[in-house]
Amino acid sequence: MRSVASLCGALMIIAAACQPSKETPEQAKARMDQESDAFKQAIAAIGRKYEAWTAAGQADSLASVFTEQGREMPPGEPAVVGRKAIHDYEARNASMFESKLAIHTEAAMASGPLGVERGSYSFEGKTKHGAPKGMPASIHDEGKYLIHWHNVNGQWLIADMIWNANKMMGMPSSPATKPAAKSTKSSKPAKKKA
Repeated sequence: MRSVASLCGALMIIAAACQPSKETPEQAKARMDQESDAFKQAIAAIGRKYEAWTAAGQADSLASVFTEQGREMPPGEPAVVGRKAIHDYEARNASMFESKLAIHTEAAMASGPLGVERGSYSFEGKTKHGAPKGMPASIHDEGKYLIHWHNVNGQWLIADMIWNANKMMGMPSSPATKPAAKSTKSSKPAKKKA
């Protein structure tokens, strides 16, 4: 009986030792800073490859950086879900445009297997021969993006990516981005109707 009690006591000590210890806020911050630094280096390398793959029209490579059920959420279109669908979407884009993409990470952080990246992009596209009629000869787009990353078996992959343009195609700049026009109206208040 004493040996059973000793064995149970030893198992409880081992189980307690295996439980994750609670981090202090300082320890959690230090861990997340370290994880975020490694994450930033990894996604910077992926970002450079993503730019090159976009320019080369390599849809298979672009799709490979998404999780199996990754989600690409382009503006003005339904979400594209899964590597196969992302491959097909990127192949369609590559068939229409010679593309140049520049990605600028503005903030990134990771904790364990999850990471978040926020940034801006610029895109230049020249329409290829055979593109659908009505496509402009070239496209220039600038905007912002947000990416939710997962670390899967030691590799950072995109789980969700959404982006949108700073202005809609063919629309003038918003009032917030251009100087205010001088008013030609009188500064007198309008008369009220009786």
